[in-house]
Formats: sequence, C-alpha cells, structure tokens
Amino acid sequence: MKFRRNIARSAMSHTSAFAPAIFAATIALIVVWVATNWRLEKSLADERSIVAGELATISSRLQTNLNSNVKLLQGLAAGIAVNPTMDQSGFSKLAAQILQPDSQLRSFAAAPGMVVRWVYPEKGNEKAIGLDYRTNEKQRPAAMLARNTHNIVLTGPVELVQGGTAFVVRCPIYITEGTSQIFWGLLSGIVDIPKLYQESGLGSTELEIAISTVPEPNAANQVFFGSLETFSKKPVQTSVDMVYGRWTLAARPKQGWGQNNGIGTFEFYAILLSLCVVAPIVWVGFLTRSRQGTIEKLRLHKKKLVRAQQRLEYLSLHDALTGLPNRRFVDRMISQPPRPSPDDCLILLHIDLDRFKEINDTKGHAGGDTVLQATASRLADLAGPNDVAARIGGDEFIFASWSTNPEPKANVLAQQIVDTLEQTLFVDGAECMVGASVGVAWETERAGERDLGQLLLNADLALYEAKKTGRGRAAIFTEELRSAAIHSKELADEFNQALDGDELVAFFQPQFNAKTLEIVGVETLARWNHPRKGLLAPDKFLDVADRLGRTGDMDRQILQKALFELTRWDRLGMQIPRVSVNISARRLAQPNLLAELSELPLASGRVCFELLETISFDDFQPVLNEIIPAVKELGIEIEIDDFGTGHASIVSLLRFEPRRLKIDREIIKPIIASPSQRRLVTSIIEIGRSQNIDIVAEGVETMEHAKILKDLGCHILQGYALARPMTSEQLIEFCRVKHKGIAGAGR
Repeated sequence: MKFRRNIARSAMSHTSAFAPAIFAATIALIVVWVATNWRLEKSLADERSIVAGELATISSRLQTNLNSNVKLLQGLAAGIAVNPTMDQSGFSKLAAQILQPDSQLRSFAAAPGMVVRWVYPEKGNEKAIGLDYRTNEKQRPAAMLARNTHNIVLTGPVELVQGGTAFVVRCPIYITEGTSQIFWGLLSGIVDIPKLYQESGLGSTELEIAISTVPEPNAANQVFFGSLETFSKKPVQTSVDMVYGRWTLAARPKQGWGQNNGIGTFEFYAILLSLCVVAPIVWVGFLTRSRQGTIEKLRLHKKKLVRAQQRLEYLSLHDALTGLPNRRFVDRMISQPPRPSPDDCLILLHIDLDRFKEINDTKGHAGGDTVLQATASRLADLAGPNDVAARIGGDEFIFASWSTNPEPKANVLAQQIVDTLEQTLFVDGAECMVGASVGVAWETERAGERDLGQLLLNADLALYEAKKTGRGRAAIFTEELRSAAIHSKELADEFNQALDGDELVAFFQPQFNAKTLEIVGVETLARWNHPRKGLLAPDKFLDVADRLGRTGDMDRQILQKALFELTRWDRLGMQIPRVSVNISARRLAQPNLLAELSELPLASGRVCFELLETISFDDFQPVLNEIIPAVKELGIEIEIDDFGTGHASIVSLLRFEPRRLKIDREIIKPIIASPSQRRLVTSIIEIGRSQNIDIVAEGVETMEHAKILKDLGCHILQGYALARPMTSEQLIEFCRVKHKGIAGAGR
C-alpha cells in the first residue's frame, strides 16, 4: 500500500511539474485551430474578392464593347432614316464611313420591309440578300421582337445564312411622314464573337468563366460561353445589364477555390511558434550551461549580429525588386565618388521608360514588375567592371560610368541603352515593346572641385529634352538646356504673377453665318499683356499654365471677362447672340466648377464651352459623364474644338451630344486645291447634319474658302478672311461699321 502511495505521489509530482507546459500547449493548440479557421475564411474571402474584381473588369469591358457596337449601329440607322430611298451603293458608302477598323462589328445588313436588300461588305455576304425575316423560323422571333417593341434586340450565337455564327444586333428603323412614324425595316449588325471575347478579356484569364442568358441556368442551352457546371461550383457572379438584355457571368479559379491559400505553411509556422513558446517551459530546468558555453553562445550571436547589420546595410542601398543599387547608393556614390583614376570623369545617364504606364495599365503591377526586372537585367549586362546600373524610383534608372575621354563613351553608352531597351520582351506570354529615353551628362573637367550633384540635375534636364523631342532617343546636356530651364522657371513665376495681377486679357474673333455672313457668335481668346514683352499669344504660355496646374484658373478669368463684355455689348444694343470660351480638362475636373458656374449670370444658349478634341475622352470619361449633363442644365452649350486633330470618335460625339463641331484649320486650309480634303469636309458636315450638330469651319483665310464651305453646306465660318481676333473695343467698332454698311446697302 505504501509503495503504491509513493508511485502516485511521484506521478503527481511529475504532473505538477509539467502542468504549465501542458496548459501552454493546450492554449497554443486552441489558438492555432482558431487562427487556422480564421485565416482559411479570410483567404477564401480575399480570393473571392480578387475573382470578383477580375470578373467586374471583364464584365465592364464586355458591356462597353457591346454598347460601342450598338452606338455604331444606331449611327448607321440614323443615316438610313435620313435617306431611306438609298440604294446598295449609297448604303455601302454610308456603312464604310460608320464601320471602324477596330470594331467587333464585321458586317451590316439592311432589311426594308423585313427582307434583306443591302449588305456591307457585299463580298462574302451575298447569301444574306433576299433573306425574309418573316419566314425564317430561326431569325423570325428576334426580328419581330425588335419591330414590335421598337427596341434594339441582341441575339446569339446565331447561325448565319452566309455561314458561321455570330451575335446579331437588330435595330428597327422608323421614318417620319408628317406626324407619323412609319416602320421602314430592320438594320442588323453582325458581331464577331471571337474578337468580342478576346477584346473583352475572356480569352486571357486564369478564371473558369461561364455566361448565361438567365440568372440561374438549369440547362446547357442557356449557357453560351463556358460550362453549365460552373454555376454549380459556388462561383462569383455578376451581370451585364443592357437596354437590350442581360447576361449573367459566373467565374471561379480554374484550379478551384482555396488551392493557393497557404494554410499548410501557416499551420507549420503556427505550430513551430507554439513549440517555441512551449519548449522553453518544458526544458527550463535543463538550460544550465557552463561559462564557456555561455561565452561561445555570445560569440556566435555577435557574428549573427554583424551579418545582420551587413545585410541591413546592403538592403538599404539596393532596390528590393530588381536587386540594383538604389537612389541612396547613387547619392553616396556622387558624394564620395569611387574614382578609378584621378583623371577619370564621371558619366551619368538618366533613363526613363517610355511606355511603362501603358504596361502597368494593361498588365497590372505584376506585369510592370516584370518589365522593371527585365530592364534591370539588361542594364546590368551592359555594365562594365567600374560601371553602376541603379534604379532610383518608379521606372527611372541611372547608369554611371567613368572615362578619361567621356564624350565618345557617353554617346556609345546612350545608343547601346536605347537599342537594348527597345528590344521586345514578354509579359504574361505576350510581346511588349517599352523603349526608353536617356538624358546624358558628364564632367567637363578632370581635376579640382567638381559639383557632381549638379551633374545629376544636368542629366535630368537632358532627359526632359529627350522626352519632349520624341521618345526612344538620347539627349546630351548643353548649356542651352540650362538656360532654357532657367527661362522656363522665370516664365512660370511671371505667369503666376500675371494670374494674380490680372494681366490676362480677352480677345474676340467673330463667327459668321455661312449663307448671310451675319455675326452669330464670337470666340473668346486668351492673351497675356506682359509688362516687358507686350501682348503674347497662347502658344507662349499655355504649356507653362499646364505645367503649373493653373489652366483652370486661367479659364475662370477669361470666362468672367467674356461674360462682362457680353453684358456690356447687350447694353450697347449689339447683336452678339453667343460667346464661346475654351475650357481645359483641368478646369472640368475641378470639384467646385458647377457651384461657380451657378453663381454667374448665364443666359441659356448664349454661352458655349469649347472642348478640345485632344482631350482624351476615354481618360476623362467619368468626369465628362457627370459634368457635361450638369453644365448643359445650366444653359451652357458644348462644342468640340479642333476636330480632326485628336482622337474623338463618332461614338464619343453621340454620347455627349455637342451643339457644334469645329473643323480644325489644318483640314480647311487645303480644300481649295484638294478634292480629297473637300470630300473629307463633306463627310464631317453630313455626319453633323445627321446628328443635328452645326459645323463650324475655322481658318477661313480667303473668300474662296468661304464660298466653297458655303456650297458644301457648312453652317458657320471663322477666320482671317472675315475678321481677325480683336479687343472688345475693336469688336464694338467692327460691329458698328458692319451695321452701318448693311444699313447703307439697304437704302
């Protein structure tokens, strides 16, 4: 009995000794279990969020592409409604103007009276001619639906009479006879399915995607892209809502959910951490070491500390992504140059990638990182024993070298870098061309004090010059560049003072009715009354205003001056129907624009904002979608300026419904001697007429220009042949003389 009690006491003693360790181990297991479940749920949520983001992007692209195609079809339908009696030749000519090379639309078919009579292009679509939608059982339901509902109908994939499958967009056309709307027929657009899928991103994704015509498909024929099974695998879903239908998109990773959540690695480190907590408690009684062992341990720790310090120092001087030296390394090199020999001069080449932003926008940050790593590798391959290739931030790199004769070596290095970085590289399996611009500067003396910090600034100036004069090239620093930079800084300071000191003045150029030559409006033009240089035209200060970010302030001042003069002209009894002012993208994006405009004395239809066509309608799409309708509500008209020089599409014009379209002077100038230019102007006028948009021709330099434009059907003329830009006082006198001349002619 006593023996048994001793055994029990011994067991209890051992148990109590390890009780803290058992308790700690239990807590650690619970924490690991809870943390694992939490991380698993978070990882799945993050994964679904990523998939949802990619699917939203694809959905947006798909909807945008479909809407773009529909807008083009509507544009062609509007042209047919204007001239419903056209023949095949007229239809082909109009369709050729509407159909864009980059559109997913590959052909059109017009069916007056529900029977296909005209097709474009004719080649390859001959079999479609004569197709009667009323008797074709496969296409009759969609055709009748478009006719009966007066709406656009999208069907597909559809087997075409001329062969192949495609999505078909059908648009009913009604023509006006008196006060009635008469059904003319149908216009069909054939959408290229592979091109639509490819340009919408469906062909280049790691997702398993399915698209259905119903929200919850239960049959295979309801899914026209992907597999019905995708909808049963807990996918992320979204929809593409269109006036002419709704598609449901479902997506999941091709490998399935939770394949890359890293739970196994997390559990391993969590258990390892738990052991690190529990093990010292278990072995606390056995961690007695001799003095020599302690000294040895301290010595080993000291070595690790030295290695860690060395590692930290290396990381502080090198870029984590590319492994190249960083900006801190370059600054140290310049402050304490490791000159190979006393006579060597330092050469600095500042490199900036040309199309890196496009890669980032299209391929994402992962694609951008691939480009940066490839660039770093190519620069490192060019570096010699004493050369340094460094990344100083973003897509900017520095290449440093030494030479006793720096100029020829700098030129050779610059050309080698430009040629090397122009070579094709692959991002996500696709070929990409990036290219680079290079600014070059070197020391001009071999002894004495050298300001190497200024040398880096010189390379920056040369890089700016390379960017300004054309990408994919190198520019050498010169003293002229420094002088230009100083002049630019002085001009910027003076322009800031000009805005604050009210030195900007408004000039006005009249616009005339092409038929009667009566004044129908004036365009307001900014001039700078410089205290020393006199009156400066916009080409002398617009770039400065843009760099300073003060184009919005300039537009505000000119608008206020124009409104003041308009009020003054009204009091004098002048007949100035409308005043136009230019508005910049920066001004459009200002959050307080509408509040400021609502406080101004704006008469409806008497103020017009001119938007340069060179404003990127895609880049400013969200701003324009919100601001343009609100500006119109205030009674301000919208006009597209310099049409033909930028990249506004017909779709963009239809979207924002401008009141007028101003053809650029470079298109107008050659119409006297060039029949092709006259045909181009005629096409623009026809498009404007079909959309109820007035056409303004600027740059009318001779009365022969005026006569030709009048005969072509242009509405409004502006140019030196009729009137030059003038001050308000000069405009008042101009109108007085013109009115007096008209009155005299009447007598």
